[in-house]
Amino acid sequence: MERGAYHFYREVLARHKEQEFARFIDLLARAEEGHARLIYHYYRQEDPQALPFEELYDSLSGDLLEGGDSLQTMRQMLDTVTENSCLDIVEMAISIEYAAYDLYRNMADYFAGTSMEESFLAIAQAEKEHMRIAAEALTLCRP
Repeated sequence: MERGAYHFYREVLARHKEQEFARFIDLLARAEEGHARLIYHYYRQEDPQALPFEELYDSLSGDLLEGGDSLQTMRQMLDTVTENSCLDIVEMAISIEYAAYDLYRNMADYFAGTSMEESFLAIAQAEKEHMRIAAEALTLCRP
């Protein structure tokens, strides 16, 4: 899912790199890869024989984003952005990041009382930071 969000943000950058909000989207893309590394760190603790991060990450298709939407669906949504592409795209980013936060928060609740609870709470906190980055980009969107 992190890889899917990364692909989505890279697609946004490919289409809107000249827009002022692109620097925030670039931050989110880099944060998704960093977040994948964080998840990998927890995964590696559970499976010390796991493939190296780069090999595993590169093997992932990234067809699914954190909110459950497919990358294809999100690309189609990009095709339909209005004249105010900033607002439409930043709102999509906020929705992706909120869905990720909700997912990891729920996973923490599911694993309450286990060692995984703290891991999922840490990931949820990281998603809140992603939401903050996206929300900051809203200041660049004009109605």
